[in-house]
Amino acid sequence: MKPISKIFFKGLIAIIPLIFTLYLLFWLAGTVELALGNIFKFIFPDSWYIRGLGVVLGIPLVIFFGAFLESLTFRSLFNNLEELVIQIPVVKSIYTTIRDFSLLFSSKNKGKFKQVVLVNVRPGNGQQIGFITVSDVGEASPAFITNDQIAVFLPFSYQMGGNTVIISRENVTEIDMSVEDALRFIATAGVVGNAGDEKNK
Repeated sequence: MKPISKIFFKGLIAIIPLIFTLYLLFWLAGTVELALGNIFKFIFPDSWYIRGLGVVLGIPLVIFFGAFLESLTFRSLFNNLEELVIQIPVVKSIYTTIRDFSLLFSSKNKGKFKQVVLVNVRPGNGQQIGFITVSDVGEASPAFITNDQIAVFLPFSYQMGGNTVIISRENVTEIDMSVEDALRFIATAGVVGNAGDEKNK
């Protein structure tokens, strides 16, 4: 029989991500409820307000906003507003960091991670996992990327961000690993493997 401490920590490791996820969802719902609920009460009589109405209104509002972004006119207005926002020094750093990180892992841009690769790290014989982002000169790549070079994004472990390196193709080795599994492996510094291995345990 396994020691009670091992069973406890196994259960703890399993439940912490669930609790953290639920906490973030409740925090987000509470923030939306507070913001939209106050706006609703400002426009309409307080007696019309029902707890939870802010969250209910938030769902169609996000869909409505996303649909409008499909319009070139509205998208142009949004881009102009965004340009004004990023002119503010402190706001610029916060906004652009969150925006770029969100776009990086969105379903639209995840496809731009063309291939999971191992990049030779110098000095020594170490290698680092990365993602090819630019591999063809013809795909709107900068002029400084030559025919024998590619752009590789190297994410950090246990934190947001990463480095983009321009490197010779001969220093990169393609590996048979999905983008999702590679992101999971990097984010946890290799502690968590791929999803298939986890399910089989």
